[in-house]
Amino acid sequence: MERAGDGGAMAAALRAAKQQLRAELRQRLRALGAAEKQRQSRLLGRKVIGHPKYQESKRIAIFLSMPDEVQTEEIIKDIFKQGKECFIPRYKAQSNHMDMLKLSSAEDMSSLALTSWNILQPSDDDTAREEALAGERCFFLLPVFLYPVPPQ
Repeated sequence: MERAGDGGAMAAALRAAKQQLRAELRQRLRALGAAEKQRQSRLLGRKVIGHPKYQESKRIAIFLSMPDEVQTEEIIKDIFKQGKECFIPRYKAQSNHMDMLKLSSAEDMSSLALTSWNILQPSDDDTAREEALAGERCFFLLPVFLYPVPPQ
């Protein structure tokens, strides 16, 4: 049983444990070779593309991958191959706000601006793109580095 005043210490210990686990996972990811990262990205891409929720979705929001993340280019190509609508993030500077904006084609990625974080996204003055939340339901694929799984 938790005593009054112990909550802060427990929260601090939990934060420290999470930081340590994240650091360990980052180290493991850095140790993977490029070929292994690509292999795992292809496997995950096939699973996503074959998933019934993906198959039945007409609108898909997806992140544009960074070099150390699951590579999403093949999924994006498949979205357009299947005639689905594709939405990608645009982050607001100095904010935690993000919009998911429509990408017109896989080739449209070459027109995107590169941010200071080396992320491709529509520029701030690009106001012609449709927002994902403005239309029908959208299937979201999001990057997650470390996510707690609740006990079964």
